[in-house]
Amino acid sequence: MLSLSPLTTVPDVLSLEPAVPMPVPGLSAQQLQRPLKLQNSVQPYAWGTTDVLPWLLGVANPTGQPQAEIWVGAHPKAPSWVNLPSGSVPLDRVIQAEPQLLLGSSVVAHFGHELPFLFKILSAGSPLSIQVHPNKLQAQQGFLREEQAGIPLAAGHRNYKDPNHKPELISALTPFAAMVGFRPIGEMINLLQLLGVKLFNSWILELEARGLEALEPFYQWVLELPADEVRRTLAAAAPSIKYHKQPALLEMARLARAYPGDSGAFAPLLLNLVYLNPGESLFLPARTPHAYLRGTGVEVMACSDNVLRAGLTDKHVDKPELLATVEFAIMYPQVLRPDYVGIEQEIPIPVADFRLSFLRPDGQHPVSVGGQGEIELLYGLRGYMTLTAADGETWSLGPADALLLPGGGASYTLSGKGKLAWARVNQ
Repeated sequence: MLSLSPLTTVPDVLSLEPAVPMPVPGLSAQQLQRPLKLQNSVQPYAWGTTDVLPWLLGVANPTGQPQAEIWVGAHPKAPSWVNLPSGSVPLDRVIQAEPQLLLGSSVVAHFGHELPFLFKILSAGSPLSIQVHPNKLQAQQGFLREEQAGIPLAAGHRNYKDPNHKPELISALTPFAAMVGFRPIGEMINLLQLLGVKLFNSWILELEARGLEALEPFYQWVLELPADEVRRTLAAAAPSIKYHKQPALLEMARLARAYPGDSGAFAPLLLNLVYLNPGESLFLPARTPHAYLRGTGVEVMACSDNVLRAGLTDKHVDKPELLATVEFAIMYPQVLRPDYVGIEQEIPIPVADFRLSFLRPDGQHPVSVGGQGEIELLYGLRGYMTLTAADGETWSLGPADALLLPGGGASYTLSGKGKLAWARVNQ
């Protein structure tokens, strides 16, 4: 037994030639017909928790650093590593060497020589930045523009790290809080009135008179508020916040304490608040302003690292590019609950790049995975399970273990008792 340790078509705006395959020493077709053990990196962003992942998944944290995200996939910023007899090799390089065998022919035909999704475990102890992700066309145009301008990929002011869109799904493992999409105008007006400060009086009248037409100029005005004005306004609003105890006002006060003087603290007045229970999910389309406030969950997205920030951050904020990317529309967020099919809980989403299910083997009814001609990812969350091949070879899968099932491989039987995340392409 092998024991595993933790750790849509768019016009040709940008034509990316497939990379010339580079041979990988020790890599054979036979290996690519078997599950591949992955070693995955932890991103120590400052907003991460220090104790949740050790408690939830057993991921060690001897240094006490924030553990914000575990990345599982082939994004060049932090690819997973595949253990081969010749040594460890980045997953993106393995895929480039043998895309048909790894991804499967249908995935290659639709997405090219790249794994179309990125899987993460995200654990937020404090709010992430308010951000927006571009759609595919915006990403292609922005990436080409910054490439032609010679802006290094690692530059702090670079907006587009790749030419891909980034719709995403978050599925809560613990209670989870988020802001997503613009509230109905009537709700904004009501919250601004409850706040009871002079700063917003003229905008209350504008929103009442012009409705949705006033949203873009109002949002731009909020983005550009000076830090001193933000502090004075929040101080003046303190009695109203204490008296009303309205969730949006309380979240605003929390953000103000975490980011003094940042106009992003006013975001709960404009954006919908969503609170997820474990097992509930939220899908975020491209061009939607959002921020995760706290909680831990499984996140799956198109394989991209394109982020345009609007506040609650010390990183680069490109306000003109952000405003050109945001869709100024009212959103009514839907909390997604899984569809149950036997031991599988699938979350319905409207994009082709990825799909996410949770499998809960009960120790009595084995289930078949793999063998569909497309790449699949299994990530252990709880309990201990075993993957068995037709010839009897087995692989264990426990918390924080990751197995990649190549598209050219056979099917396997999953047995045991526990919970795992199952990520695939949504074709």
